[in-house]
Formats: sequence, C-alpha cells, structure tokens
Amino acid sequence: MSNVDIEIFKRALQREKIARKQAEKILEDKSKELYLLTQELKKTNQKLEDLVGKKESTLQGVFDNLVDAYVLIDVSGNVLEMNHAAKKLFGYDITKEKLNVIKLVYKEDYQYAIQSFQQLVTKGSFSGYKSRVYTKNNGVRNVHINASLIKNKKGKPIGAQGIITDITEKLEQTRIFEEQKQQLSTIVDNSSLGIALTQSGKIVQTNKALQNLLEYPQEELLQKEIKDISLKNEYAVSENHMEKMNAGLIDNFSINKQYVKKNNSTFWAKTNVAAVRNPDGSIKYQVALIEDITEQLESEKQKEKLLEDLERTNQDLKDYAHIVSHDLKSPLRSIYALVNWIKEDYSSAFDKIGLNHLAMIEKTLEKMETLINDILSYSSVNNKEELQSSKIDLNTLVDDLKNIVLIPENTIVSTKKKLPVINGDSTRIQQLFQNLIGNAVIYMDKENGVVEIDYEDKKTHYQFSIKDNGIGIKKEYHEKIFKMFESVGDNENSSGIGLAIVKKIVTLYEGDIWLDSTPGIGTTFYFTLKK
Repeated sequence: MSNVDIEIFKRALQREKIARKQAEKILEDKSKELYLLTQELKKTNQKLEDLVGKKESTLQGVFDNLVDAYVLIDVSGNVLEMNHAAKKLFGYDITKEKLNVIKLVYKEDYQYAIQSFQQLVTKGSFSGYKSRVYTKNNGVRNVHINASLIKNKKGKPIGAQGIITDITEKLEQTRIFEEQKQQLSTIVDNSSLGIALTQSGKIVQTNKALQNLLEYPQEELLQKEIKDISLKNEYAVSENHMEKMNAGLIDNFSINKQYVKKNNSTFWAKTNVAAVRNPDGSIKYQVALIEDITEQLESEKQKEKLLEDLERTNQDLKDYAHIVSHDLKSPLRSIYALVNWIKEDYSSAFDKIGLNHLAMIEKTLEKMETLINDILSYSSVNNKEELQSSKIDLNTLVDDLKNIVLIPENTIVSTKKKLPVINGDSTRIQQLFQNLIGNAVIYMDKENGVVEIDYEDKKTHYQFSIKDNGIGIKKEYHEKIFKMFESVGDNENSSGIGLAIVKKIVTLYEGDIWLDSTPGIGTTFYFTLKK
C-alpha cells in the first residue's frame, strides 16, 4: 500500500469518526426530545384521566341524586343499574337480589306494557307512558315513564334506559281537586243565592239562581256587564268600591242595590263582592253573591210602622190610664170624705151594725185606691225614659221595706247572707222586692212565719230568691199568677196586679222569674236581674 493510499484511508477513518459523532449527537438529541415528549404525554394523560374521573364522579352524582327514578336494563329486561330514587320507589336493591322489569308490571296493564316495549324496539324510544307498577314496600303506584333504546357501535340493541316519575300523589290530588270542583259546582248551581263571576266588570259565569232572579238565560248574561243589569245612579256606588278593590285597598265589600230584570222591572238585593287575586296581587276575577231582599225590606218597613203604631198606642194607653185613674180617684176621695163626715156627725145615730157597714165602705175605698195605684204602676213600668239608674244597696233597701210593709210579729224577714249593691232604678227595684216580700207576708198561714232572701252571682246576672213557709201555690197557678188580676185565694189585701208588676220589672232588666212551691209547705220565687 502506498503512502497515498494510507493517507486516503486515514482521512476516510477520520470522516467516519466525525460522521459517527454527528450521528450519535443527533440520536442523543432525538432521544432527549422523545423523552421530554413522553414526559409531556404522561402529564397530559394524567390530566385527561383526572378530568375523566371528575366527569365520571359528577355524572355519578347527578345520576344518584336524580329526583326521578332511573333504571338501566338489558334486552331481556334484567335490571342492570338503578339510582337511589329508583331503589326508594321500587324497594329493590339489585346488588342483593336480581330484578326483571316484568316483575314490576301491573297485571291488568300487561298488554299496554308489551305494546309500549314494542314501540321502544321499533322506534327507539317512547314517552308519555302512564301505568301502574308493583313495588316491594309501597304497594301499587302510578308512574310516568320516558324510555330510550341503547345500541352498540354496530347499531345492535344491547339494552334500554328509562326515567320513571311517581305520579300517584299527583293523580290523587287531581282526583280530589276534581271532586271538590264538582262539589263546589253542585253547591253553586243549587244555591238559593245568585252567584256571578266577573272580570273587569264583564259577566263570565252565573248560576241558575241569578238567571232566575234576572230572568235572563245564561248565554244572554254572558254578553252583558254588571252596569247593564244595574240602575245607573246606583252603579256609581259599586263602581267606587270596585276601584278601591282594583287598587288593592279592599278585598271585599257589601252593598244593597237595585238590579234590572230583563222585563225592566227592578228588585232590591244585598250584594257581597270578593276579589280573587293572582300571586302578584292583581285581580283575577270577582265573585258576587246576590240575595233578593225586596220582601225583607218591605217587612222591615212594615215592622217599623208597626213599632211606631205600637209605641203610639202604648202612649195612648198610658195617657188613658192616668186620665181614668184621676177621674176615678176624684169621686173615691169624695165618697171617703162623705163617709168620714157621716161618722163624725151621725155616729151616735148608728148602731154597731151600721158603724160596721161604714167601716166596710172605708176598706173597700182603700182597696179601690190601691187597685188604681197598682194599675198606674203597671202601665208605667215599661217606660224606660223615666228610669234613673243609680247604685242600690239591697241590704238597706230590705231594711227599709221592713218598716214599710206591714209584717206581723210572728213573721221574720231576713237575708241569708249580705246582698249585693246593684245598678238600677230605685223605685222599680223597691217595687220588685216590696211586692214579693208583701206577697209572702200576706199569704202566711204559719204561727212562726219565715221569709228568707238569698242570691247567687252568675256570670251576667244576679239570681235572687225569696223563700217563705206560707200556704204554697198549686202547680196550675205557676204561670197564671204573673198575669193581671190573677191571684191565689181571695185575700182582701191583694189587688191581683202585684206579681204582674214584678214580672214586668224583671223583664225590663232582661231577667226571668219562676217559682218552686209545695201547697201547705211554702214557696220560693226566683228571679234574675242583668248586671
């Protein structure tokens, strides 16, 4: 080998070494680049895995917390997955027991279920399926189902999924609502009151009673407004109330107004109007209850006239009683004076029998004057204008009566306990107690007479009792004795008016009077006076 060849060989080796180093450098750089790329891919993959994990967790959370039940089945109907709502609805846990949807289908709805499943297979989905299902713990439930078919990449069905909503309560509420609506409709249709539903013054619904009152058929009334069936001068009053209602100032009002019938005649009616509002407070519609009060108003007018006539008649009777009593008293006094003159001037001319006859005349005159005075008292008892109310200590009043009423020595009048202080007209209250105590004394037939006064404090009244051990009163007289000129026996000191006056006074003070009596043993009069 020549030197030239050797030199060429050396240069070739040198070039090869340089090329190898360059190749190694390139390989090293590419390896480093590949390593860095691999590390970046690893980071990216980790991020993707984390993101997928989060998405899966989120979807699982959504799945588990769906309000409605979610069920996943295979093509044979075996349940593969259920969310919490589905487990709660159907009562099954597929991790512990197998479940096929056929087990849930209500037997009477089986054919409908098959038809819906065929629709699912042929069309890929169905919606609006409503049926009944069996549950493990909740009995039979009504459900609404939307379902769709699941296919693989080749388009072959591998299962189905469905969202199931329990509509049992909703259907029950709807049933109850419809039932109540029907009941309300029946009540409205059969009500004796006229009922109208209005919107912005226009009639939108009426019942039969209102149609009869106005003598319009339903279809004609629905073409009218409230102002069309109202008198113009009266519509303004109700319109003013309606403006307040629209402004939210009032929710209801009541007025008496006249309505115009189809034949243009009118009638008076009491009208109650109530607003039914939307959630925002605006008026949805108004409900008007219309009651014909024409006869009632006429009756009230007649009643007022009767009361006026009665008041006038009562006053005439009082005036007549005073006139008659005055005309009667005058000749009585004259007769009494003549008897006294005869006794004074001619007493020596009369024997014992004659003087006795004069004494009988005097007693008769006294009884006649007592009778006239009692009639005057009876006629004036109801005159409330003459009443002067004041505090009356009944203990003092009873003590005073012991000195006024002639009480025999063998009779004791007492109070069982301290009596109350009441408000009333002293003259009337004195008449009341005086007549009852006087009656007890007059009809006393026992050697040791006892008259006992007592009372009980009731909620709104005082209840008094006056008990004696006198002759007693038979049952058949218990009502009669409170009437004019009705008395027990023929006691010369009784006018037969005293108890009638007592009853009028008790009635004046919004009380009642009654008695308990046993003939031969005694009588207890009970009466109440309003506080």
